[in-house]
Amino acid sequence: AQQAAGMPPGRWRDRFLFALKASLQVLEPHQMALRALTPVMVGDPEEGIFSASTAFSRLRVQRVFEQVVTESSDAPKQPLAEALGRLLYLVHLAVLLWWLLDKSPNQRATAALVSLTQQLLPSAGLALRVPPVRKFVISVDELVREALFGSPISA
Repeated sequence: AQQAAGMPPGRWRDRFLFALKASLQVLEPHQMALRALTPVMVGDPEEGIFSASTAFSRLRVQRVFEQVVTESSDAPKQPLAEALGRLLYLVHLAVLLWWLLDKSPNQRATAALVSLTQQLLPSAGLALRVPPVRKFVISVDELVREALFGSPISA
């Protein structure tokens, strides 16, 4: 499979951190404008990040996070791989929201959050080996797709 642009090969957790940090770097010059648009991006059902009118953009970025997992050297089997990728996309969005709201000097709190996330990821990888955790991730993914993406729950 073709790698996402610039995505290094390796474990999903390393690839996720690469994609997360790349996203923050790309958006950094636009932070002030994005801050001003945050209420629309989060709260507007017609124009927000989860609206049908912006799905093309969301899906493009979401696919990158799915590829983070599905094309990794330690990719779990389907349907867990794609579900994990979509949940990592949501973690990415949560970190971006945190970054937009971060009032700490030089975005110190965002850097600390990314570092804490990096420290947690090896444990998350281990937890995914436990069947109830895998089922949980798949179930949460189904709920997220229904609630945020407007996709029906799979049978």
